[in-house]
Amino acid sequence: MISRRHVLQLGAVAALGVPAIPAVPRKSVNGLPVPKSWKAVPFDLDRVTLAPSIFTEKRDRILAYARAYPADRILANFRAAAGLDTLGAQPPGGWDDATGNLRGHYSGHFLSLLAQAWAGTGEAVFKDKLDYLITGLKQCQDAWAAQVGQPGTPPPPATWTSEGLELSGDGQYVGLPDATIDGVTQATVVIRLRIDELRTWSRAFDFGAGPAVNMFLTVHDGTGPRFAITTSGSGGEQRIPVSTPLPVGEWVDLAVTLDGQVGVLYINGVAAGTNPAMTLTPADLGAPKNNWIGRSQYGDAGLKAVVGEFHLFDRALTAGEIAGSTGNLAWYRFDETSGTAVADSSGRNWDAAVVTGAGGPPGPSHAGFLAAYPETQFIQLEQYVTYPAIWAPYYTCHKIMRGLLDAHTLTGNATALDVARGMGEWVHSRLSKLPREQLDRMWSLYIAGEYGGMNEVLADLAALTGDRTFRTTARYFDNTRLLADCVAGTDTLDGKHANQHIPQFLGYLRLFEQGEGADYRIAAANFFDMVAGHRTYVHGGTGQGEVFRGRDVIAGSIVGATNAESCAAYNMLKVARNLFAHTPDARFLDYYEKTLVNQILASKRDADSTTDPLVTYMVPVGPGARRGYGNIGTCCGGTGLENHTKYQDTVYFRSARDDALYVNLYIPSTLRWAERRVTVTQSGDYPRTPATTLTISGNARFDLRLRVPPWAGAGFAVTINGKKQRVRVGSDGYAGFERSWRTGDRVEVSFPYRLHVEPTLDDPGLHALLYGPIALVAKSASTAYLDLPADLAAAVRPGDRPMTFTTGDVTFEPFYLGDTAAYHAYVRARS
Repeated sequence: MISRRHVLQLGAVAALGVPAIPAVPRKSVNGLPVPKSWKAVPFDLDRVTLAPSIFTEKRDRILAYARAYPADRILANFRAAAGLDTLGAQPPGGWDDATGNLRGHYSGHFLSLLAQAWAGTGEAVFKDKLDYLITGLKQCQDAWAAQVGQPGTPPPPATWTSEGLELSGDGQYVGLPDATIDGVTQATVVIRLRIDELRTWSRAFDFGAGPAVNMFLTVHDGTGPRFAITTSGSGGEQRIPVSTPLPVGEWVDLAVTLDGQVGVLYINGVAAGTNPAMTLTPADLGAPKNNWIGRSQYGDAGLKAVVGEFHLFDRALTAGEIAGSTGNLAWYRFDETSGTAVADSSGRNWDAAVVTGAGGPPGPSHAGFLAAYPETQFIQLEQYVTYPAIWAPYYTCHKIMRGLLDAHTLTGNATALDVARGMGEWVHSRLSKLPREQLDRMWSLYIAGEYGGMNEVLADLAALTGDRTFRTTARYFDNTRLLADCVAGTDTLDGKHANQHIPQFLGYLRLFEQGEGADYRIAAANFFDMVAGHRTYVHGGTGQGEVFRGRDVIAGSIVGATNAESCAAYNMLKVARNLFAHTPDARFLDYYEKTLVNQILASKRDADSTTDPLVTYMVPVGPGARRGYGNIGTCCGGTGLENHTKYQDTVYFRSARDDALYVNLYIPSTLRWAERRVTVTQSGDYPRTPATTLTISGNARFDLRLRVPPWAGAGFAVTINGKKQRVRVGSDGYAGFERSWRTGDRVEVSFPYRLHVEPTLDDPGLHALLYGPIALVAKSASTAYLDLPADLAAAVRPGDRPMTFTTGDVTFEPFYLGDTAAYHAYVRARS
């Protein structure tokens, strides 16, 4: 029962005329050595096959996307950056468009998707596409290596036409003076554009002090133009959306008026959208210095358009006034013919300037460099340049390296390891020269210093190559202050970006496993408890607007649409899973189940698409929230590709001595336990039904350990070959059944679901309804909490469809249903 990956590795060796010796140590899992500190070990992805269930339904939709998505689009940004032919392919888009500062990250996730898909299914289409991508990336890396040490080129000139200023969308924008909107309590902004390409989230204008404080007009939010103003990030935006896309290749006049009460967005003189509760004004933004035409505070795609005019007024104009008036605060005609100065015709001499881009960057500093953009962002990070001027360069580096290592460990692609090793050597060449103080300051920077799991992937590289230099490089990514706090058990998470920090702790566990000290494991365990026990919503997610909030503040952190970033759940599951390997305790899997069955399943829409992954960014829990599915090119679009192609990875673990089998999740599946020559088939329809049956094939003595979920209580029951068993739950949360198992043995497990409520830690009157492990949501578009009976579990009655319940005119449905209907995850107990 040799795994699919090992067959390929042995075949590759045999083709060279070398005796067939396993390339991976015998004690390995998914291509990586099993750490000596692990007490429980997962199985290779290709050892567990899922049976039809909701998990395969979600997975198969992502697999269809993976089969259809063109490989050359995944390589487009890499080839363009390295100076190679893109073969006419366009990049994926979103944050991974031709100019985004995070470009390349989605491609890394796509590598992992293909590797997992091949390991789980064995379909040649996935490995063929993956091998093609690895070959393409190696060609890009070689092209970069040929450019090491080459000098850069000066910035391009501004492009003036008889119609206005042509912005290329490639780092070009117009910068207005610092105090342009300071103190303005009423305003009208007018801009005339001819859009050459409708890029999602590209800005007509964006005035602010970063992503938390700004006002902007995007020409396209995925549906149409949108104006927004905020002083508290995207979750606090006051918006004017329009559902009709703007025309491409035609002149369009856009105007926004704000009077402190009402905001109106005009298109060609006609009011296209109104917000009667728009109380924020430019004055609320303070003294913003990032006042831009064509550039985003978030680092989104640049505006590709001709700008014909721009006007700024200190009052809200009427519809009739807009067309014939000229701005009294700023008026740019864009009738220059050369240079970068843009004259102000308002009489205030409020001249603007064209920023034409950074010019051609120099070649890399060291061989091995690979990215979808030049080395510039890494250099700027060392100079403490902040987000959004740069955007997490080592985060993107991690996604690429992780995808490469997954390609190697899951499919046996040797070139992928070579490329990853070169990248690791390049990383070491940069960071080994920097003092600890500089590294600490870099990693403390909000988003700019985000590095994903660079410490994890470098530790894995050390394990695969035997080169301890990479372990040293991994330690350069120690986030020393937070690491020390977590070792001491001091909770300082409030206000920290959640997904910036969660994957760091997976890297710390890797370092502990490789002998770098117990503090790394202690920090990870304490961190997990700070999040899972004190900052988790009913569906397992965490964070408000991507940020950790105060300890035990659940109700107080709920907002309308921006709780629970999907990336954070993805990484918390990895931390929980790895901690379980060290300490096989059901509490880690209780958290895992809660998050997997609710947030992760819900994060995939129940619809087919071969052009869009249809996954979520946030999975909100606010009253009347709706999920937004799509997310090509975003961080959560990337992790969403992986979430739904590895459902089998935690269903079963084995003890390190192969004398016990942990059944962690009751997902229908078949396990091939090669070390014991045993096959275990689990049948049922979990979580839709509260029972499972395990059938044994093969003869072996081992302890079958069944996780007893806390929601099951005394109802958890087991029969073996029809005989009821006494269920003794150990301190680890598992019930063990040790015996000599024989072919045909049949274990029936029932765990009846019961209705129960989960109150928020800081407001017991606000609670969620669950049915067994399944969070239930009340379907309602109201944006105020619903007042329902205090004893909600007793008040609801079964609905007319499975897994639904009603009370009065309110229907509760499973959280995992992937639709866009409005819902309430929490309701208020009627006093």
